[in-house]
Amino acid sequence: MGAEQPNHIMDTTENGEMDAQSPRDPQNNPSVPPSDGSCPINRLPPEILSLIFEHGTVAAENFEEVGGEGGITWSEFSERHAEYEEGFGEQEGRAQEEKGEHKTEVIGEEGSDSDCKCSEYDSEPSSEEDVHLPFQFIISRVCRHWRTVALETPSLWTRIHISSVDRPPYERVNAFLARSKSLPLDIYIDSELPDDLSDDEDVPTEFSEANLKELLALLVPHVPRWGSIEVHVESYEHMYTFLKTLSDPSVPPASQLQVLRLYHHEESDGDITTFPKSEFSDHLTLFSGYAPRLQNVSLWGVHVDWTQSWLHSPNLVELELAYHTPGVRPDWPTFSAMLRVAAPTLERLSLESSGPSGSPNEWTIEPGTPEWNVDANNPILLPKLLQLELAFIPPLEVISLFRRLCMPSLKALTLNFDNGDYTDLVTYLARPTTTAAATGTTASSTKEQPRSFLGGLEFLKIAGLPCSEQSVEKMYSELVNLDALNLSMDHLSFPFFGALHPQPTPTLEGSGPPDTTVSYRVLLPRLTTLFISNMPGYNVRRFVHERQYVGVPLRMVFVEENTDITPEDENWLKENLEKFDYFEGSDDEDVYEGGSVSSSYVSSYEWDVDNDDLWESDAE
Repeated sequence: MGAEQPNHIMDTTENGEMDAQSPRDPQNNPSVPPSDGSCPINRLPPEILSLIFEHGTVAAENFEEVGGEGGITWSEFSERHAEYEEGFGEQEGRAQEEKGEHKTEVIGEEGSDSDCKCSEYDSEPSSEEDVHLPFQFIISRVCRHWRTVALETPSLWTRIHISSVDRPPYERVNAFLARSKSLPLDIYIDSELPDDLSDDEDVPTEFSEANLKELLALLVPHVPRWGSIEVHVESYEHMYTFLKTLSDPSVPPASQLQVLRLYHHEESDGDITTFPKSEFSDHLTLFSGYAPRLQNVSLWGVHVDWTQSWLHSPNLVELELAYHTPGVRPDWPTFSAMLRVAAPTLERLSLESSGPSGSPNEWTIEPGTPEWNVDANNPILLPKLLQLELAFIPPLEVISLFRRLCMPSLKALTLNFDNGDYTDLVTYLARPTTTAAATGTTASSTKEQPRSFLGGLEFLKIAGLPCSEQSVEKMYSELVNLDALNLSMDHLSFPFFGALHPQPTPTLEGSGPPDTTVSYRVLLPRLTTLFISNMPGYNVRRFVHERQYVGVPLRMVFVEENTDITPEDENWLKENLEKFDYFEGSDDEDVYEGGSVSSSYVSSYEWDVDNDDLWESDAE
């Protein structure tokens, strides 16, 4: 028995008067359940309850995507039901019928699905009590009325998630396919074993090719309903099974497909130049080459027939190509044709150890070829491209790409290179140019002033860029409109951070307000947001303080979660910034062969703290 409730609950009215209310009066105190056991929410029309369920499902999915568990365990769910039945089960019945409410009957193990009798979670799990239930299943087991509404709301069942621990006969998949009726489906398949298994957990048996074939046998007949499909595999045999199945002529067109993401994550030793599995090297055509609504394509270590129509679509908004050996990449005529057709709508292009095959001197289109026209070798104008991401591409190829692409609207650039010297690339990006020059028109006719490619950027992420110290400063001097900078110092030399510090002329003197007679050289004058990894908190605090001192303060700073930072520095940053927080670094930022930035690595950007009056002014 809980603590005895008071006889009255005092409430303040709008006029400030105290009003005594009965704790059992649901009309005046909605926080107290009705004494007759009625369920006011069930007075809502089914359409409203259905809408509430839809919002709850979306909220649960979003919570899961940002790192939450996305549901409760079966044990928690059963416990809550037991409490509900104990507290209110005896009060149900006649009062609800008199009020015209739906009877609230808790569904137990005998609960059945009138539409589909094959639901994986319609009965209590016998051995995995810690399995997390999808939101849809939770609400469908509260009471018969809720179950009826949930099963008659197809939008609750359109997202199908299959993990490596799922096994035939895939009852839950069958249930979702039936309950979603004719709505478009969002399908996510992950055949990789979880990497966070503890030592005392039983390792599941490997997701086999036979398992995948049985799963695809259920899903492929619904290809016309696919709205998105995302597949993650560790073994290319699994990916080839997926590609081969969808290349069968009997597979219907993917008439509603908007998102196609295929990821092959198998680890490889060193740099490989040829596709390692020759028996799987053929380029297949999926969906009979027809997916007219496709907008988002990601092919990560997965190659297909590069000439099929859905890769040459005027509706393409995002294109990501990654980790393709030269032998399976598209040739330049095919690659350039993909971009030219997608040019009116393409907003994001990502090339990571991928792109056109052949050397840059072969990136031409010869007269007499199918791709030839008078403008075939002119730069490709991508008028709506906002984001460009380039990684692990040799310097000469990167420069050649920039020379062949015209991106007047580009706002965000990501660079991640490891081997080679990219000084020439930085020099090229910093030199003045015009959109008119890139498109072959005259600058005088457009009245456009030359500016560097970097001048229009608002966001820049640098995860790796081997280049000279002088080119770093040159690059920063051109980023006059940059608002946000992301530096992965795990793979960058210290000047990428050191060059950002204000440089006084001749020295910073005094500890009071800034001397307006002293000029300061401040790079990135519009910078408001900084993401940085592998930089001690002391250095970050110092940088933030110096930007404040010279009148160009930062607003937000985010450091990698493993940053070495003292409580004092953390508190100072929180007090002097609109927002200071931590972010989770990516896998390639976790380990750096050179370790943390050491004092010997600071080079010409090392300061003498004892003689730095600017820094001492903050300490005071």
